[in-house]
Amino acid sequence: MIELHQKVKPDTDVVVTELEEGKEAVLLHLGTKAYFTLNETGVHIWGLLSADLTLDEIGTKLLEEFDVSPEKARESVLALISELVREKLVKVVDG
Repeated sequence: MIELHQKVKPDTDVVVTELEEGKEAVLLHLGTKAYFTLNETGVHIWGLLSADLTLDEIGTKLLEEFDVSPEKARESVLALISELVREKLVKVVDG
């Protein structure tokens, strides 16, 4: 189970292509050939993964960009990251 205090990083075998000026992106895992589409919020979360932030800190950053409650921001981060872990597009790292 993914928790807010954890950090994740994109898998090194994942290639990302942004579409519509950051409003959408496609992730492709070169090893599994699986692909995944991100919406605008997902693109923003993906971009924050390289900032060495916890998932809770990423949720806080979402509050600066989107009109959502803190609970909804954290819920969105956990839901997306759980899905990305399941698809092997990100890895949990020691934080």
